[in-house]
Amino acid sequence: MPDAFHFPGIYKPVEFWQLEDQNPPAKRHHGSAVFTLKEMEEATCSFSDENLVGKGGFGRVYKGTLRSGEVVAIKKMELPPFKLAEGEQEFRVEVDILSRLEHPNLVSLIGYCADGKQRFLVYEYMQKGNLQDHLNGIGEVKMGWPLRLKVALGAARGLAYLHSSSSVGIPIIHRDFKSTNILLNTNYEAKISDFGLAKLMPEGQETCVTARVLGTFGYFDPEYTLVWIFPEQGKNSSCLC
Repeated sequence: MPDAFHFPGIYKPVEFWQLEDQNPPAKRHHGSAVFTLKEMEEATCSFSDENLVGKGGFGRVYKGTLRSGEVVAIKKMELPPFKLAEGEQEFRVEVDILSRLEHPNLVSLIGYCADGKQRFLVYEYMQKGNLQDHLNGIGEVKMGWPLRLKVALGAARGLAYLHSSSSVGIPIIHRDFKSTNILLNTNYEAKISDFGLAKLMPEGQETCVTARVLGTFGYFDPEYTLVWIFPEQGKNSSCLC
C-alpha cells in the first residue's frame, strides 16, 4: 500500500546534514546545535567502554560531557550497509521533529553530528535510564504504584502533546511507544524518546495509511496490524502511539 502522506518540510537534502571538513559554521537547526566528529570523540573519551550506557539495533549510546561541561547522552548510529538508507531517513526525521518540539515529557534533542557516513544524536542525559529496566527490577528504586502512576501520567501528557497540534502544527504519531523509549530523570519524570519512526498525521484526516508495519511487536494497535491504517481514535486507546 502506498504511503498516504508526505510533508515536504520534514526532509532536507543530504547536503543539509553534511559537515564540510568537520568544521561547520556556527549554525543551528531549529534550535539544535551542530557538532563535529572531534567534539563527539572528546565528549565520550573516544567512545570508551566506560562511557557506554546502552546499545541496540540502532547502535550505541554513550554518556558524554560537552566542552561547556553539560552532561549528555550521545547516540552513535551503527547500521549494516543494507539499512543505511533506512537509518539516514530515521536520523533526519528525528532531528527535524525533535528540533521543533518542546515539552517537559519529551526528551530534549541538544544537537547532532553528520560527518561522512557517521551520524550522532545528542540528547539531554536521563540519569535513571529507561522504564523497562525499572519494571524488570534492574533499577535502583522499587517502583511502587504511586511512582508507576506518576510515570504513566507523564508519558500520557507527552503523548497528548504529540497528538495535539504541538508546535509542528499538525498531530505527530510516535509509532514506537514502549517502555524502553520512556526515559526517567533524577525525579523520575517520564520523557518520551526515539522519534526515528515518527510520522506527521495528515491534516484534517482521521486515518493515516502506511506502506509497512513499523514499531515493536506486542505494542501494536490490533486494527493497525490488520489493515495498516492508523485510526484517529487509536492514538488514545492503544499503545501504538
